[in-house]
Amino acid sequence: MSSRSEVSRRVISDKYRPVYEGDMPAILEGLSGGLSGTSDIVTEYEQALAAWFNSRHAVAVSSGAAAISVALGALGVKPGDEVVLTPTCPLCTVYPVMSAGAKPVFVDTRPHGFGVDLTDLAKVITPRTKAIIDIPMWGYPTEVDELQAVARGRSIPLILDLAHSHGSKLHGKHLSHYADLSCFSTHERKPLATGEGGFILADNLDLADRCRSYSRFGNLNGKDFGLNYKLAALSACLGRSRLEHLERQIEARRRNAHHLVSRITHPKVSEKQIIADSSPNYYFLNLSLSFRDNRKFIDYLDENGIPSDIKRYGCRCLYEFPTVAVYARKCPNGERLLNSMTTIPIHPDLKEDDLGYIVELINDYSED
Repeated sequence: MSSRSEVSRRVISDKYRPVYEGDMPAILEGLSGGLSGTSDIVTEYEQALAAWFNSRHAVAVSSGAAAISVALGALGVKPGDEVVLTPTCPLCTVYPVMSAGAKPVFVDTRPHGFGVDLTDLAKVITPRTKAIIDIPMWGYPTEVDELQAVARGRSIPLILDLAHSHGSKLHGKHLSHYADLSCFSTHERKPLATGEGGFILADNLDLADRCRSYSRFGNLNGKDFGLNYKLAALSACLGRSRLEHLERQIEARRRNAHHLVSRITHPKVSEKQIIADSSPNYYFLNLSLSFRDNRKFIDYLDENGIPSDIKRYGCRCLYEFPTVAVYARKCPNGERLLNSMTTIPIHPDLKEDDLGYIVELINDYSED
């Protein structure tokens, strides 16, 4: 491969905005019927989601954050309750907890990945703990089977924030299989994109009904509280149509990731550990870094047209942000994890020469 000086700089977009042939017909079909969140097309979309993820029930909502708010409401989380979650997730996950008046209680991650450290979990659970939220970041599965067993043993509901993890699997099953409630985003950057939107998966009918009720003003019965978090019909039309492309998109992401990883030879760069018998969806490729100054490497890639979510969002443990600082509880594994990694775009629009450019930049990097 040619040296860095001989390669023309290019910009690798981290945005994947496909337009499928069926998008416009789906929208036009939606315009012929009701447009609200109670339209029949929304029900059909929910049924399609449940089938694709092999779940019994799906509830479509207006965003990924709305999905978490609805899940917390369905579980009866109220002011003064505690919700345990890892601090390595986006602000989008903790804000709904704070909005509910509950106290976010941070639990450390495992040293190698974003899953809950079960030893630390035992230290933070109290009689006020009403839910645990696990957040597999960038589509890399966590040990949710082990966490499920602990949560069930303590009779604490388990919520998975799977905003990044459409199609990620553990032991051959969708991650949502292991949760009481699983929350997804369908924001335009996500693998299944409806512009804005989200959905909740559940196998328990009572929980699913409570989610649906909460997202519809408590069914306006004057007895059950709720808010309006419904997904509009046109977004549901787009989601139902695009769902048929999701598996192929994930397969393309995995091919691109394997192409990159198999060609990266830099001794201080490697893919983040993938836990046994799991399959990331490769929303983004996660690379573990061991440079003297990892941020300098991230800046180098960014300056040469390869963006990183770590830089874009200023990723750090949530309690380091001013809005969340009052809930600070040090999580050293999580801090080390975010300080020793970067993300790489890996979406299907990337061509072989784009992937080659990324590989060459990484392999050519020198700290000197």
